[in-house]
Amino acid sequence: MKVQIIVNGKEVKLKDFPKRVAYNLVLGFTKSLNLEEEPREITLHVWVEQEDRGSSQL
Repeated sequence: MKVQIIVNGKEVKLKDFPKRVAYNLVLGFTKSLNLEEEPREITLHVWVEQEDRGSSQL
């Protein structure tokens, strides 16, 4: 299992638990899309909108 999170160009070092959570969350979400083939590598980009910066609310 390999998980890499990069924020503003800097890699965030993950301990085991957050790494497993991110892995299972993204893999589960992706598998639920019923794609034609099994995922081998998943790339996810999230761009934070200006109005969302500094806010912890969704």
